[in-house]
Amino acid sequence: MKKALQTAIDKTRLNIALIGEDLREFPARQDGMYFRSPRERCLKLEHIFNWTHSFIPGMAYWAYRLTKEDLFLKWLYSFYGEYRDKVFTRPMETMHDLGFLYSPYAVALYKLAGDNNMKELGLKAADELARRFVPRGGYIQAWGRLDGVIPAYVDVNLAQDWFFTESRGLAIIDCMMNLPLLFWAGEVSGNPYYARIAVAHADMTLHRFIREDGSICHAYRFDEQTGEPLSEENYCGHSRDSHWARGTAWAVYGFAIACSYTGESKYLEAAVRLARRYLEQCRAAGVPVWDFRLPPEQPALSCPSPGAQADWDARLEENKVYNRDTSAAAIMACALQELACLRPGEGFAEEADGIMETLCRKYVDANMEVSGLLRCQNGNMTYTVYGDYFLMEALARRHGMLERIW
Repeated sequence: MKKALQTAIDKTRLNIALIGEDLREFPARQDGMYFRSPRERCLKLEHIFNWTHSFIPGMAYWAYRLTKEDLFLKWLYSFYGEYRDKVFTRPMETMHDLGFLYSPYAVALYKLAGDNNMKELGLKAADELARRFVPRGGYIQAWGRLDGVIPAYVDVNLAQDWFFTESRGLAIIDCMMNLPLLFWAGEVSGNPYYARIAVAHADMTLHRFIREDGSICHAYRFDEQTGEPLSEENYCGHSRDSHWARGTAWAVYGFAIACSYTGESKYLEAAVRLARRYLEQCRAAGVPVWDFRLPPEQPALSCPSPGAQADWDARLEENKVYNRDTSAAAIMACALQELACLRPGEGFAEEADGIMETLCRKYVDANMEVSGLLRCQNGNMTYTVYGDYFLMEALARRHGMLERIW
């Protein structure tokens, strides 16, 4: 695992040199060559659809913590103006993934050195996230602008995406990992307003997203006028009644962190229950199928775009590995580390180590000419910056004994 962590550090050093001053949201690629995507097609931070922008900065943060090389810190601070502009000048161009954008950047850098500029930045991001709370339903609206307007810069094809057309009344499981921004804001500001919203959304998630059998749905729909709960929805799993692996990992980590901030046992019990259900279904392989209820004949494509096709026949036994999602495993390793802090001596640390050992042995790409770190993500054989990030976080916390940023 130490070798894989060093690989992550070395790749981060190379990647930030390739990015330079032009940080974007770099899309998933099957070849792991993130920067071969035309730069003009990669979203800038100011774009409302951008949610993965901060994962390479997050890796630079961990690299700095482990090496103390100033180049990582200088690179991170060079983007302060862009992060400030998004929430202070363009606050309507935000959605619920403000947590994914600002926790690995502003919160991490504030925790590092107590920088008040980063504190102010993180609190402003939390303000905008809190603004998305819908009191009648007790949920944070996931997608779209709050005024329902599709920004003029959004192209015609993207404007037809669910993100814009079905955003009203919608909450999604991913938001459990945006709540830490609110918990942190309440802690550093002393204002209980932030935590009240985070608790309300977490409580709603307990009641609406977790099924009796320990599986979870991806999304839930509320009446946008009355807040009345309507139905489960799906935008990332295989189907409405399926069990999306990465969504489970988001939930376990989010509930564990919620317990760490609040001390509420109900969040810990939920995290433990979901984690054990997850482990039951993939312990033998170490890495889950991208959806635990994926039919045997289903092509290995997660969230396929219209007309998309797999490059392999996923029905063949030798191709089953292509259905795996190592990003879910990496996130779950982080979640289990948090559970180990809350429930020491119950095997969660060992489970986290087992996942990391599998990922490092079978899925880490040590080729320094490939920008990506972790192969076989999302059931479509891609590398992603978020899967890379969460593996590095897990390894850094394991070997550096470092605290989480969330």
